[in-house]
Amino acid sequence: MDIDGEVFDADGTGGTVAERIAGFSSPLTRMLLSSEGLTTTALWALTGAPPRIRVLGQGLLPAARAGRAVPALLAVGPGRQVLARRSALTGPDGRWLSVNQVVARDDQDPGIRSALTDGHRPLGPALQDAGTGHRRTLLDAGRRPWPSGRTACYKTYLLWHGDAPLALVHELFHPAVVAP
Repeated sequence: MDIDGEVFDADGTGGTVAERIAGFSSPLTRMLLSSEGLTTTALWALTGAPPRIRVLGQGLLPAARAGRAVPALLAVGPGRQVLARRSALTGPDGRWLSVNQVVARDDQDPGIRSALTDGHRPLGPALQDAGTGHRRTLLDAGRRPWPSGRTACYKTYLLWHGDAPLALVHELFHPAVVAP
């Protein structure tokens, strides 16, 4: 399982996260990037249908291989195995709405672990149904290339379960769906 660890190594280029988000001209983009928990809901509203998940890859890898910052952010040793998943949320026509990378602690109870590896539901609703009571800390947001090379917007955040870090999530939004 390969993960692009650079997406979790936020460098703060271009001011604070809030300043970078304020630089987007679209109010919808600013709302989506700054929100805590609206990704699936917002994409549903934009497409008129619930997003579907397409798992592109999933497996275990050492935390340090997932990115320099991953061991510290997830409070695990660099050699400790973490769950890694690459996925896409798709619209009713199969078009990709977002490409996502998730790196999570592998020491969760079975219900939470199942939600993290569920290939049938987006992560937020799956974790909510598992009873995590998760909250998010926004770590980074800005612009990056979409796989086709077009400029797209993204956000990276840390999910918490109670007071413990649970997972790092990087969401890159299709530029035709969410204006960069």
